[in-house]
Amino acid sequence: MNFIAQVVWIFPKFDTIYLFYIFLMGVAAFIYVKVMNYLQNKQSSVVNHWVEFQRYAVARKCNQVELNILHSFYDHLNEDEREIYLLPENRNKLKNALYRYFLKSNANTTEKEVDLFDKLFRSGVEFKKEILSLNELTVGEVAALEADGREELTYVMQKTTDELLLSMKGLSKDLLVPGKEAKLYVFRPSSGGYLLEGKVVRTNESGMIFHFNGKIERKGESHLMLTDKLSITVAPWPPPDEKKQVLELDKNKLLLTEENIDKQLEVLKRIAKDQKENNEKRFDIKETPRPFITLSERLSDRGILFTFPVEISPEIWKQQDLWEVSFGFDNGPMFHIRAKMMPTKQKSDLYLLRYVDADETVRKTLYEEIRKRGGIREVLS
Repeated sequence: MNFIAQVVWIFPKFDTIYLFYIFLMGVAAFIYVKVMNYLQNKQSSVVNHWVEFQRYAVARKCNQVELNILHSFYDHLNEDEREIYLLPENRNKLKNALYRYFLKSNANTTEKEVDLFDKLFRSGVEFKKEILSLNELTVGEVAALEADGREELTYVMQKTTDELLLSMKGLSKDLLVPGKEAKLYVFRPSSGGYLLEGKVVRTNESGMIFHFNGKIERKGESHLMLTDKLSITVAPWPPPDEKKQVLELDKNKLLLTEENIDKQLEVLKRIAKDQKENNEKRFDIKETPRPFITLSERLSDRGILFTFPVEISPEIWKQQDLWEVSFGFDNGPMFHIRAKMMPTKQKSDLYLLRYVDADETVRKTLYEEIRKRGGIREVLS
C-alpha cells in the first residue's frame, strides 16, 4: 500500500489582507527609522551648537567659572531654545534670554554676571576701551546697581553726559528711593571692573534716573604686571622619560677610505656647493627642547614675556606644546605653572608664556604679589 499516494496535500490559502499587513509593517519601520534619525541628528546638532558657542566664549576670554555659568544656563533651556539661542545669528536673542535667566537666578554674584555679559556681547572696538566717563557706556549695556551692601542687575536704557536711565525690572523697591547713594558696576575685559559713584534721583514708568557725580573707582578683574626682571626656570612638560642623545654632524670630518673615496668626494662636492649657495640650514639638526633659565621682561597674573638665552634656539617653541614655568618672589611664594609658548608680534626676540592651568586661587595669589611690588597695568602684546 502506497502511503504517500493516500496523503492529501493542503496548501495554505494566501489572503490579500496579508499584503496590507506587510505594507503597514514596512511603513511603520520606515517611520521609526526616520524619526530616530531625526532625533539623533537634532541632538547632535544641538551639541555641536554648544561646542561652537563654548569655543566662542573661550575666544572672548571667558574663564572656567564663567563657562560653568553658561553651561548651567544651557541646561536650563529646552531643546528648541538650545538650538535657536546658540546659533551665531541669534546673539541678541541669547543676550535677552541670558538676562532673564540671571534675573530669576541667585546662583551667581551680580558682578560676575555683568563681567560675563561684557565679555560675550561687547564689540571688538569697545572691548579695549577704558571707562573715563559716561561717554564710554553704551545703551543696552548690562550693569549692576550697588547700594546698602547689595548688588542687583540692570541695564542702561538712555544716557546723557551725567545721568543714566536704568531699567527697574528686577530691582528691589528699597533701592529706588530718591536721594539714595549708590554705585553702578560696569566691566571691560581689557582693564577690569569700574564703580561709578552717584545717587538715585527719581523714578518713573520708564525706569530709574541715576546721577553720576564724576568719581570712578577701579574694581574687579584688572590685570597687573611687573617690569622688574625676575629669574624664571622654563622646562618642557611633561618632562621626557629618557634623555635623548643629540647627534652632532661635523661635515668637515668625513672618513675617507679607498673603498668609498669616490662617494665621499661626491658628498664633499655637494656640501661645498650648498655652502657656496648659503644653504647651511640643510645640515642643521633641530635642537631638542630642554630646561633653561632666563629673565622675565614682563610678568603678570596671566603670562610672562621673556627672551631666550643665547645658548637656546628660539625655534624650540615649535617643537613643544606645553612648558612648566617656575619662579618665586623674595619673601613670597613659589609658583609652578604650565603654559603655552608663542612669539609676540611686538618684537621678534620677545616670546610669551601664556598660563593654561592657573586656577582662580593661584591667579589671585600671583596678582596680590605683583600688586604689593608696585605692579602696573598689564600689556603683554
